Amino acid sequence: MKILYLGNSITLHGINHDIGWHGEWGMAASAPDNDYVHVLNRMMETHTGEPAESAVRNIADFERAPDTFDLAAFEELRDWNPDLLVLRICENTPEDKVAAFGEAYLRLIRYFLRDGLRIFAVGGFWKHDCKEACIRAAEAISGVQYVSLQHLHSAAYQAIGQFEHSGVAAHPSDRGMEAIAQAIFAAYLGQKA
Repeated sequence: MKILYLGNSITLHGINHDIGWHGEWGMAASAPDNDYVHVLNRMMETHTGEPAESAVRNIADFERAPDTFDLAAFEELRDWNPDLLVLRICENTPEDKVAAFGEAYLRLIRYFLRDGLRIFAVGGFWKHDCKEACIRAAEAISGVQYVSLQHLHSAAYQAIGQFEHSGVAAHPSDRGMEAIAQAIFAAYLGQKA
């Protein structure tokens, strides 16, 4: 099974010593195996009995400039023909670009959409009703499942106290990463999270 993860720092963030982040995986998991990508891959492998081949990309540039981003940048990933696409973005979109984000989000999904591809439109880790509505609108497209993370909008799922930098600490802890993976996996199984 081929799984494509498109996200922001929660999905993948490179090393940035200036903010106390020394990893190259989903911020602020304690180790690569504990971010939601790796946790979900293990869940899928256990369920299907086959290895999960994955591609992981940080597409925060798309979030920040949804009105000008060229989707052709994703051509190679689209042509990789994944079986599942996990789309986990929205937090980096500026307030004045939320409407553009909503339109671009649907364009992005249609860019990847093809027969046999299951797309999971995963909601925000932090509460933002307008961005959430943009993501939820995608479930009207056949083949797309909306996955809410609203039950995780709590400090209990953040890495507060584990990192000095408040921005890093606001990201999902190992518990939060596990919960994100569980929500997506439940949607894959057709269950409620």
